[in-house]
Amino acid sequence: MTDARILPGPRRARWWGPLAVAAVLVLLTGGWPLIDSWISGDRRVLAGTVFRVGPDDDHRAWFRVGAGWILDRGATTPSRVFVLRHGDVDLSVAYISLPRAEDADALWTGLRDTLRVGDRNARLGVPGPLVAHAGAQGMVGTLVRDGDTGRAVIYPGPEDAFAIRLIALAPQATADPQWAQVADVLRSLTFTEEAA
Repeated sequence: MTDARILPGPRRARWWGPLAVAAVLVLLTGGWPLIDSWISGDRRVLAGTVFRVGPDDDHRAWFRVGAGWILDRGATTPSRVFVLRHGDVDLSVAYISLPRAEDADALWTGLRDTLRVGDRNARLGVPGPLVAHAGAQGMVGTLVRDGDTGRAVIYPGPEDAFAIRLIALAPQATADPQWAQVADVLRSLTFTEEAA
């Protein structure tokens, strides 16, 4: 009887293990933020883009953004609320329905109460006047919430039937150029399409 032995073939390198580990590391460090942006739907917005906020032709306003803004599509409900980011600054622009015209006088107090529901330590400063580039009259004040600082703005709409609320927040060390971009958006609000 012949002694049949199977001779081992050439030894193959086992490089797939380290390669798999490297692929996982690349995914977690570089690929995950990219995947997150695809899933969440963040979208870079072109400079000069005009957004319309409001449910219909009688209750609406427009605002314009400059360069460097990103729209958070997952948190945005078109016509009701837009959520954008510029660097470290988060900006939300929201439509507020007012059941009665008298409610316009209580907008700032209502905003303070609403902010404290989410953070009982939130501080909204005393409102001062703000005039948008196209002439809309509003109120602006400082805001501190969840360790971030920023500005809150309310523009009562025509005939006090609604209002537009803008809140911009960022970590305290945020650079001034980012706030300059925010100030431009806060003052861009208009209630006439022609001025947008």
